Amino acid sequence: MNAHSSPGAYGAGFDGVVLDGVEWETDGFIVGDVVALISGGPAMTVLNVCECGSVEVAWFDGASLSVQFLPEEALAYAD
Repeated sequence: MNAHSSPGAYGAGFDGVVLDGVEWETDGFIVGDVVALISGGPAMTVLNVCECGSVEVAWFDGASLSVQFLPEEALAYAD
């Protein structure tokens, strides 16, 4: 768990989504945070955060570096 994790049980300050009873904090990403898709996948590093709700992320798949803009709501902090 990282420093950005929510307080649990949807307590004060929780700003995220709940999927299948699990809370995923989605607010406040900053450059350098390590995130993943809520649905799973590789750990990705945040490169840029747009006020429009998109987050630019990068990940290495063992052969090449990929960079993509993804909706902030689809991401959570990686463990």
